[in-house]
Amino acid sequence: MNEQKSKKPMTASDYVKNQPHLQGKILTPNPYSALAEYPPLSYAKAAAEGSTSKATVSTTKEPETSTKPTYYVKPQKQHLMTTQFTKPITLPQLKTFVNRAFYPDCPYPTDNITKNHTFYEFILVDSRSIEVTHYPDPKDKNSIAYSTCKILNLYQSKDLGFIHHHSTKPFVTPGFHIQGYTYTDYQNAFFRAFYLRPYDHSWFFSFDQSCSKAIPGWFAEWWYWFGPSDAIYPTSLLKTSFEFYKKHIPDQPIGPLNKIYFHIDMGIPWICSWHFQLSLHLQDMPYSLLREFRVKWWEKYNLDRCSYSNIQKYFDTIKQAKHAVQTVSKSIPLLLPSQRPQPTPKPSSPATSTAYSSEIKKSKQSKKRKTRSTDRSTNAFKFR
Repeated sequence: MNEQKSKKPMTASDYVKNQPHLQGKILTPNPYSALAEYPPLSYAKAAAEGSTSKATVSTTKEPETSTKPTYYVKPQKQHLMTTQFTKPITLPQLKTFVNRAFYPDCPYPTDNITKNHTFYEFILVDSRSIEVTHYPDPKDKNSIAYSTCKILNLYQSKDLGFIHHHSTKPFVTPGFHIQGYTYTDYQNAFFRAFYLRPYDHSWFFSFDQSCSKAIPGWFAEWWYWFGPSDAIYPTSLLKTSFEFYKKHIPDQPIGPLNKIYFHIDMGIPWICSWHFQLSLHLQDMPYSLLREFRVKWWEKYNLDRCSYSNIQKYFDTIKQAKHAVQTVSKSIPLLLPSQRPQPTPKPSSPATSTAYSSEIKKSKQSKKRKTRSTDRSTNAFKFR
């Protein structure tokens, strides 16, 4: 991948200009240290004002330990295929098997290698679902050190104009070698676009605060694999801030929606990586090839954003905005159809007026001729 000097989020046009920019690259290992230098996320206006106000007092304690967060291996494993191995193998042997089983830019079972990582990432960027930035390795400009992804929106099929999940929609940005995608492709994109590289690559995930909360059901599965686990949060965040936050929203007893809303509103990021693993997964079967996920807390997140006072201020701001909208709506009277101003007829041009007058004149002359003809016929009848 070419070096991104400005480190701006990748746009759909970037793919068209330089595609396929991620295919066939041999990428160097990354010790996960680059994310420590990632700049802090911009605070929500309400939280920022609350943090700088003298009247604001944070009630959220700092994490119990000052040690750096470590990766937490999620207990759930994603089954990919059953192998022929009946005994453990070494890591080099595993990599050889993976390279033989998968196309380099498609580290997942597929029968269509044209729908690779570049295709799926392009879908999400072109539909304005994510902003993604790949940061080059300082030691090797042709490899990626780590990547960041901000989730802008999660679309239902109707939001993108799909009638059926299998119907095709063209890309907004023309020029890509595949003309369009289906809603099934869109769903797959949220999973396959992030299988960039196993073992030595990490994703920095976050939500845009304006992301819609009409979350599609399939995203709960995405969260199951890529989302953070309770084990990585500072204890105070879950026991105090999250519980206080839930009192302000309608309870969602099923699924991870409460947690997703919390991440959207409070701007909470997390770090995720993945790798392959060979393990006895299915009973009385050979070893299975699995995908294992690891997540980590971002130590530079400002916990003051989740203080009682800032959470309260956030919801107060929302209430004030709703009240302002309702006040404006009530101040504008609703008009009945009979009360609405009628459109003024357009003044006709001189040419149109002349033509109209000429038509009227011709019509009158025609009527006169018909009248004279009738009178003559009547007189002639009388004389007979």
